[in-house]
Amino acid sequence: MHRLGAFLLVALSLARAEGARALQLEDYYRIETASAPAISPDGRWVAFVRNSILEADNQRHSEIWLSPADGSAPAARLTSAAFAASAPKWSPDGKLLAFRSTRKAPGVEGDTWFLRMDRAGGEAFQIPGVGGAPIFSPDNRWIAFMKKTPPAAKPHEASPLEKTLEQRFKGRIYDWMNVRFDGRGYLPDPRDPAATPPAELYVVARDGGTPRQLTHLGVDALAAVWRPDSAALALTADSHQRDEYSYERADLWLVDLEGQIRRLTDDGYEYDSPAWAPDGRSLVFRRRPGLNQVIRARQNHGGAVDLYRMAAEGGQATNLTPEWDLIPDAPAWSPDGQFIYFGGAVGGDTNLFRVPASGGAVARITQGERALGGFSFSQGFDRMAYAASDAVHPSEAFAARMDGTSEVKLSALNDAWLKDVPPIPAERIRYRSKDGTEVEGWIVLPRAGKASYPLILAIHGGPHGAYADAFDFEFQWLAANGYAVVYTNPRGSTGYGEKFLWATWGAWGKLDCEDVLAGVDYALAHYPLDGKRLGVTGYSYGGFLTDWIVTQTDRFAAAVTGAGISNWISDYGTADIPRTKESEFYGAPWEPASAERMRALSPITYAGNVRTPTLFVHGEADRRVPIEEAEQMYTALKKRQVPARFVRYPGNFHGGWPPWDMVHRYYQELQWWRQYL
Repeated sequence: MHRLGAFLLVALSLARAEGARALQLEDYYRIETASAPAISPDGRWVAFVRNSILEADNQRHSEIWLSPADGSAPAARLTSAAFAASAPKWSPDGKLLAFRSTRKAPGVEGDTWFLRMDRAGGEAFQIPGVGGAPIFSPDNRWIAFMKKTPPAAKPHEASPLEKTLEQRFKGRIYDWMNVRFDGRGYLPDPRDPAATPPAELYVVARDGGTPRQLTHLGVDALAAVWRPDSAALALTADSHQRDEYSYERADLWLVDLEGQIRRLTDDGYEYDSPAWAPDGRSLVFRRRPGLNQVIRARQNHGGAVDLYRMAAEGGQATNLTPEWDLIPDAPAWSPDGQFIYFGGAVGGDTNLFRVPASGGAVARITQGERALGGFSFSQGFDRMAYAASDAVHPSEAFAARMDGTSEVKLSALNDAWLKDVPPIPAERIRYRSKDGTEVEGWIVLPRAGKASYPLILAIHGGPHGAYADAFDFEFQWLAANGYAVVYTNPRGSTGYGEKFLWATWGAWGKLDCEDVLAGVDYALAHYPLDGKRLGVTGYSYGGFLTDWIVTQTDRFAAAVTGAGISNWISDYGTADIPRTKESEFYGAPWEPASAERMRALSPITYAGNVRTPTLFVHGEADRRVPIEEAEQMYTALKKRQVPARFVRYPGNFHGGWPPWDMVHRYYQELQWWRQYL
């Protein structure tokens, strides 16, 4: 019966595609997305970011667009097309819209700009003294912001010899531990405020002027939020930031407009996303055990993230979500102080939830099999805006009532393209793994070609991430070329509870491997697929698991591994996050038990078993998974005369690749599948 349903799914997809063309690789440049919606305080307007690709320039571009919240008129562009713009934010009175834009012109300072929204037309302008992303006070009198603030320079006159040596030296000298980070490259000394200035909190009059520095912490002030009376701000800051042997453990702080600061917490936990109660008497925030605590205790699991409430003066915090076994996003209070709203993922869907401010049962507000994000609420909490995507629709902007009803689609960025190239639906599947654990996933079947189809198993990154019910160009591209794609959320994924989330702890490649392979078995048993033409692919953690799988089985005819770890021991000293090994592998490689675990869970250890032709794709500037990880596996396969190819992308980090390289990568991967599947 299920197999009949699969054939019906293909037939429905074919019927829908009549008169339409097949997706082409060049369509990657045509797809646009909406993000970062911001609803006006009165709930009448929604600003959002329109993201596109400028193919000729090999750049991603963003603009701010504005739509009536009721969808009564088409959205219109607010910011100049000549400059990228992002991060829209309304002032509490709705008269200003702030945004970020890098514009080079005489007199320009920083990247924070404003538009007047209480009058028609007008050019973007800067407010004198605003040196960072604005945080508007509720009474509309002040703008707070964070700004990098180096200490006073210490005079040092270099000798002629020192000046000459410095001019001629092209290398690096460092004596600190955290020397690199993905996306940023090599780092200045994190211990030295002169080399890495802290982001201190400032305040300036809303009309502009000379800003006043409120904090002098010497470390970054984060997530500042005004108290409702506009007389003080709560914020988070990690006082141990300069200690490079301490992982993040930011605490809550309170600072008034005179710069009097008070620490509210100091217990080793990690705090973020504070939000004030409407009466200013309490705070709600997210809290989790600090990684230092997890490593020191050698826990066999990570720390649970929950929402807590605490009196504004500090003291005992109350867990509001102790029975909600998932991860809440940043909280927001309802104006009447009765509820706390937050986004969260349940399986492959992301929706809006709320919990009573005094604690209790978590209730789901929005419904549907899709991924919602970027929730923004009107001042009266009668309307909200968000971005939403599903498997056949790239992200668009929406508005709705607070109960999720009367939803209105505000953007139409891809409507014309979707009519021209209707995406192929993904069918949600649920199946049992080897030990009986239920696993969720999706399968996309080709619209063209003849059954039985070759099948590609795709594995997400993380492992503590998840595939969502959202549009994925790569899967659509593969299906358009005749390949079925099955993608699942194995153990280690978010959205399925704490036990499921931490099931890979100390055992990457064990239960998670069983889960994804069970997904292949399920697909073969229920869909018109060719079991002799199987491929496996993944990126980051998915690349690791791809490497691992081809060392454990030869059932796959081809593999594509992107930025995958092959050797945990070498990765420990070359990657930018040794924390993963210290926590999830219970220590460093000089500790015998940890070293043995790393060796036993490294694909390179079993490279002698590989028979699967494998394509490696990797960015040469990747600091999260250094390219030497792929080089080790590639060398092992070539030494053993297993077909292998390496595609390297100079200057590319772990993520955020430029469009041309993404398109080139997809093309190379397709050629590999065509050759071996």
